[in-house]
Amino acid sequence: MNQVYPRWMNIKIRLNYAFQPFAGNKATIEVNGDTVKECLYGLINLYPVFKEILFDAEGTLSALVVVDGSTIVPGDLDRPISKPGEILLMPMIQGG
Repeated sequence: MNQVYPRWMNIKIRLNYAFQPFAGNKATIEVNGDTVKECLYGLINLYPVFKEILFDAEGTLSALVVVDGSTIVPGDLDRPISKPGEILLMPMIQGG
């Protein structure tokens, strides 16, 4: 049975420990939004430093974003978030 949640239902954003100092050492932040992008910008509205952390100078996603277990690529930012939903944010790890 599918449950219907109202639009105002909060989405939980879980922050990797590396990101927690930028949010007052909180591990979880609740935001409102219907899409991944709306939720990320909800976090940015609360903690503006996340704009530089999550996006590069061209506005391309530069952090690892996982929504309900699925990794989000930059083209998926308009993907709807199921309610209640959860986003996990982690630094992008690059190597050579």
